[in-house]
Amino acid sequence: MAYISLDTKSSLEEDSKVIPHHQPLRSDLKRIAEMMYTQNLSLVQANRTLQILRTIDLIILESSRNLQQLGTDISKAIIESSSYGMVAVMSLNESRDRLLNFQGWALNQGVEQKKPVAEVLKMLFSLRLPVNSRLIVGHKRNLIIDLTKRDDISEVGKVQPNLVPFFEILANDYDLRSLYFTKLEAKDNLTGLMIVGLVDSMPHLDDIALIERLGEPTGIALYNRLLFEENQAVLQKLKQTNDRLKEIDEAKDEFISMASHQLRTPLTSMKGYVSMVLDGDAGAITKSQQTLLRQAYNSSQRMVYLIADLLNVSRLKTGKFIINNKEINLPQLIESELSQLTESAAARGVRFYYQKPDNFPPLSLDEMKIRQVVMNYLDNALYYTPKGGRVYVELKCDNDKIDFVVTDTGLGVPKAEQHKLFTKFFRAQNAKQMRPDGTGLGLYMTRKIIIAQGGTILFSSVEGQGSSFGFRFPRSAVEIKR
Repeated sequence: MAYISLDTKSSLEEDSKVIPHHQPLRSDLKRIAEMMYTQNLSLVQANRTLQILRTIDLIILESSRNLQQLGTDISKAIIESSSYGMVAVMSLNESRDRLLNFQGWALNQGVEQKKPVAEVLKMLFSLRLPVNSRLIVGHKRNLIIDLTKRDDISEVGKVQPNLVPFFEILANDYDLRSLYFTKLEAKDNLTGLMIVGLVDSMPHLDDIALIERLGEPTGIALYNRLLFEENQAVLQKLKQTNDRLKEIDEAKDEFISMASHQLRTPLTSMKGYVSMVLDGDAGAITKSQQTLLRQAYNSSQRMVYLIADLLNVSRLKTGKFIINNKEINLPQLIESELSQLTESAAARGVRFYYQKPDNFPPLSLDEMKIRQVVMNYLDNALYYTPKGGRVYVELKCDNDKIDFVVTDTGLGVPKAEQHKLFTKFFRAQNAKQMRPDGTGLGLYMTRKIIIAQGGTILFSSVEGQGSSFGFRFPRSAVEIKR
């Protein structure tokens, strides 16, 4: 097989003298060779682009990198797969105060270095570039600075003087001839700036296309990392706030526990003394004195229950909340608690309706804690029912369950607030207005007490019409069988 040389002009001319009628063939072959060369260059360029993009993707996937590590690694990846003299990446700083900070750079090993890199880096990372600078906002996408032209450098110095020393170092100490600036964006938001230093006075079209292509994933990477670090900062702040709130809550619980212990003893003594006077141990008393003492006794009893709630809250925190079950007569217990409110109900013009059930089975429950629950429901119904209102107390037992429900004709609970009703220290707005001295612990503790004994809370309410509060126990779980 004979080969036709396409390399030299002389060989082609010589061939034309010998085989002049083959001239069209030689022209076609030359054109095909040129097309193949161009396509080969395009493929090389495309492969290089894909290689860099793949490397950047791998860098992005490693979320452990901070902004500086990300900027440095991306710059190195571009340098290692290109002939660029320098690549630097700037991004919005973490506080988003609209300044661009250098986050990383890389220098081609083939670039002559007349100044120590550490000195340049020190200067770079101290630079701050305003986002609203005409250097950035004055150009739609990119900007080319010819470092061989003093006019180009001076023009930049008019809008951003702090960049001039950087440009002069690149031109004089690293022999770079031009800089290509391209904006880094994500979701139409400016996230940073990429600066590419070239050994030629002007970048080639292929270089421009490649830099523009690399700008997109780099901008997205910076954007995602910035969001991640912002979220981390917010989470850290929330953690610090939560830790502080926890400390305050613990201090509050400690105070409540201490105060409750200190108050319980004198209150119990006062209650006992009042009871002795009522029983006639200190001599005869008049009917009016008896009425006043009964009110004092009931008030002290409510204070005892309140202190018990406070202590139980503290015990829940420390894991010392203990259930002591024993046999109780629940119908009689309810009747006893109702009797303590008889005079208060009469004074407020509220009537209680309670039909004590017969043949009610004995139950195994914590008597003191169940008394707290019953009194809390009865006391709330009394206070939140207007004059002339009614309170229905119902205790039922069937084959499967035992239900206790207190239904009033009071102000009710706003629907929007009902889901928070049994949380600690919460009180509905209308309840606060009617009874400002409440603690928001009563319903919280009733729920804890009932659940701790295997029961469930019963509740329904319509604002302006009244509420129903109660509890339910599985009969098989609490009944004492003879």
